[in-house]
Amino acid sequence: MLKIKPVFYSAIIVIVVSALNFMVFLEAYKKLAFPFIHEEQRVENAPYIFLYILPSFVLVAVISLVLIKMTAKKMSK
Repeated sequence: MLKIKPVFYSAIIVIVVSALNFMVFLEAYKKLAFPFIHEEQRVENAPYIFLYILPSFVLVAVISLVLIKMTAKKMSK
C-alpha cells in the first residue's frame, strides 16, 4: 500500500522548491532583461516563460528529490 505522508511531503517539497526557483528567476529576469526590452517583447516573452521555464523548474525539483531519496537509501544501508 502506498504511504500517503511521504508522497504528500515529497509533493510539498517539489512545489516549494519550484516556486522558490521561479521567484528567483523572475527577479533576475526583471532586473537583468526588463531595462533592455520593449513592452511588446515583454508581452511576447511571458507565455514562453510559463511554457518552458516553469515546467523545467518542476522537472529539476523532481529529479533533485529522486536523487536525494536514492542517496538517502544508499547511505542508510
